[in-house]
Amino acid sequence: MGLRLRLKGSVDTSHLAPQARAVAEALKKYGAIVADNGSAWFVSGEENSGWDNSQLAGLKTFKGSDFEAVDASALQQSPDSGAAAPK
Repeated sequence: MGLRLRLKGSVDTSHLAPQARAVAEALKKYGAIVADNGSAWFVSGEENSGWDNSQLAGLKTFKGSDFEAVDASALQQSPDSGAAAPK
């Protein structure tokens, strides 16, 4: 829980539908936080009628090896704190 992951920059997203490609490119830039012990590599988000689930299904093609852990230790204010230093 709380592990920060980023989709590797080398992962090809050109085959994805536009909405899935937008999410994948955001995962490359901003990453994601592991927040659940549910299904393996399950991506969830807020339900919105503006998203097409058939387009987003393309995100299911990613494997764990397509992601890399992000070292966020430099953001920690002190060893005994959960607070992050502002950038």
